[in-house]
Amino acid sequence: MNLTTYLFLLPILFVLILSVVLVNKLIKINISEIRYPEIDGLRGYLAFFVFLHHCYIWQVFLKTENWEDPQSNLFNQFGETTVVFFFIITAFLFTTKLFNNKTGEIDWQEYLKSRFFRLFPMYIFSVIIVFILVAYLTQFTVRVPFAENLKSVLSWIFFNFRKDNSNINGLEKTFILNSGITWTLPYEWTFYFLLPLIALWFKIKVNLKAVLSFTAVAAIIMILNKSSLRHFMPFVGGIVVAVLNHAKKFEGILKQKKYTLLALILLIFSVYFFNGGRKPIQIVISSLVFLIIAAGNNFFGIFSSVFSRKFGQVTYSLYLVHGILLFIIFNFLIGFERAKTLTDIEFWLIITASIFPLILICQITFKYIELPLMHFGRKKIKNLPLEESIKN
Repeated sequence: MNLTTYLFLLPILFVLILSVVLVNKLIKINISEIRYPEIDGLRGYLAFFVFLHHCYIWQVFLKTENWEDPQSNLFNQFGETTVVFFFIITAFLFTTKLFNNKTGEIDWQEYLKSRFFRLFPMYIFSVIIVFILVAYLTQFTVRVPFAENLKSVLSWIFFNFRKDNSNINGLEKTFILNSGITWTLPYEWTFYFLLPLIALWFKIKVNLKAVLSFTAVAAIIMILNKSSLRHFMPFVGGIVVAVLNHAKKFEGILKQKKYTLLALILLIFSVYFFNGGRKPIQIVISSLVFLIIAAGNNFFGIFSSVFSRKFGQVTYSLYLVHGILLFIIFNFLIGFERAKTLTDIEFWLIITASIFPLILICQITFKYIELPLMHFGRKKIKNLPLEESIKN
């Protein structure tokens, strides 16, 4: 990574702050009161780091036509370590909800409905955009047998696709249309289906039928998705953090500023010495950093600020939409051939200019797609202890 890329991180941060402020003035959304505001504030930055990760990949792809992980430690960890944090957060929140359940046995069917209304609508919206782009790029003509297209379409709809079998209607590297970001979602859903088994492990009252049926579905997802067991290690880290946090062994202690500095030192150490974020030592580091945040450390007030929490609300939209926007910019607005000749300064100027429309789009999709269907789901689902306050 050259100096130009590093230097652009400052104007990118400035434009991000300005964009979030302006968009929230244009489209107002109230922030909800939740138990862990620091985590809510953290999420937006994590999703934005994934955006930067894919920007770097796009820059290399335009020059080499190779879609590969960044050689830069920082930009590769913007992707890999961020996903580790997302998995840790999921495991922490849901395990904590198990511990805090005061109402007895959980209605697991209603729990699944809550996950559906939270995650599926926005995902389907993003996939429909991908389908429309594919149709346009293939001139609205059928290029492969119906059965092959059906298999690809269903695979996309149900999260379960890999880069090597994700092509729709014969369009090579279809995954590039959204930067291939949805590979993480089968792992999230696997964890959701393993939750009854986790509850049983912690001797929480749970229906044996739910344990067996949910675990079977989790196993099927893992087999169909050809899941790698190493990607489940961050979930273990999140469960451990939930156990420690529930025991209140660090209550009040980890909020101190010296632990904020410790977390920053750990992150700097990880970025300096490691290219990725998926090895055991790096997952341990990420889990320790998250333990500090989960204990209420707001990183000098940054994560718990109104700004960060408003930004955090659009996390899921930002995660799903940014890859599509990057494709539209470089394929339609600029054109691949012209984009291949961009200098480093021109490329990062374009990325900087794309931040405001990206945040605006995400604010709109959150307000008019995610939020209404979340509220609709809550009206349909009552007395569900696992649904309240969880907004993964």
